[in-house]
Amino acid sequence: MNYLNDTADHLFLREGTTYIKIPLSEIEFIEADGNYAYLQTSDKRFAVKRSLAAIAEELSAPCFVRASRGVLINFDQVSKVSFATGNIQIGKHQIKMGKAYHNDIKSRMPRL
Repeated sequence: MNYLNDTADHLFLREGTTYIKIPLSEIEFIEADGNYAYLQTSDKRFAVKRSLAAIAEELSAPCFVRASRGVLINFDQVSKVSFATGNIQIGKHQIKMGKAYHNDIKSRMPRL
């Protein structure tokens, strides 16, 4: 059963034997690494034994978008986007953006 439905604004991540409630708005990005995915918040990184595809499927929040094959970003956390260098700035992190994802990212950017 999928408990991450349209109304979920948080998830619980296991740290040792405890579960910590993480608001989706605090997740900066999620990065794939083999059989694991790493969820990055402004102050902590959590390892989850799930594929990025499985996480992306369950996260129904519209703010999450693919930046590359191995990275899902929280678009609400983005402070800068450079299509020339292919970089996205989120907090103190530089995320490399795949060319195939440029149009999707541009479509989410209201601009003058």
